[in-house]
Amino acid sequence: MKVEIFDVEHGQCAMITCPPNGKKLMIDAGHATGKWWPSIHFFGQDIEQVVVTNYDEDHTSDIVDLVKYCGVKSILRNPSIKSHHLKYMKAITGGMGKGVQWLHDWLTRIESTPGGIPVSTDFGHVWTSPYWVDYPYFTEVNNLSVVTFINYGQFSILFPGDIEREGWKILLQNENFRREVQNVNVLIASHHGRESGCCDELYTLTGWKPQATIISDADKEHETQETVGWYTNRTVGCKVRGGGERKVFTTRSDGNITINVNLDSTWNIGPSGSTRKESSTNTLLGTPNFLLGGL
Repeated sequence: MKVEIFDVEHGQCAMITCPPNGKKLMIDAGHATGKWWPSIHFFGQDIEQVVVTNYDEDHTSDIVDLVKYCGVKSILRNPSIKSHHLKYMKAITGGMGKGVQWLHDWLTRIESTPGGIPVSTDFGHVWTSPYWVDYPYFTEVNNLSVVTFINYGQFSILFPGDIEREGWKILLQNENFRREVQNVNVLIASHHGRESGCCDELYTLTGWKPQATIISDADKEHETQETVGWYTNRTVGCKVRGGGERKVFTTRSDGNITINVNLDSTWNIGPSGSTRKESSTNTLLGTPNFLLGGL
């Protein structure tokens, strides 16, 4: 299994390539402003599923072109959030950007589809385990994030979206969730490493420490980004591909980060260049794939 964490500044976009069939599973569809878009990087390729962990623009900004120019077969999101809920929440916080607006309109369409839209689970030998808190227990999008475990053999990586401490505490009441947390090797820090996503109980109630923590974020601008030390104290550490040992990786200093997981569940991690140098235009040529699953 190959896991690619892309440098999309203050945002989130990752791709999991699943063995043995090569199916693609994308986590969020943020882009690096004016520099890199998943819709260009994966232009014309089939994507089995896009997981929208959070209904904020930094997780969804390229969803319109991604759906238009790639063969996206399904979208997984928090199903308790209906289109009118999303509209209400976004009206309170300043409205919807292009990506969130598209998702709102998509939700409106599928809510009128008899039987709903099936969600793909064909990821070869990779399996996913998503958790969320239902609306309206929370009425703001961060704590309604889809917290997603990606598993291959004995390896597990956790993508928590932008969930904050109060949301973590609700999920930790679930025995199955606590059990799955204990098996996680790599954590993607919640809310791009912001202090609001730090939850002591996630570690103290489970006795868990990941081997690596990854922060997907832009250059430091706020005190709430000063959490590398906090995560370092709660991470065991791992060997870095090419030499050395690390506990915490950040896209702001490492660029793209790639994890390769072998059939025997051994794995390696290391920086793999920067998306910010990859593209300077969002001009696409060619014929887009038709989409399945009511997208």
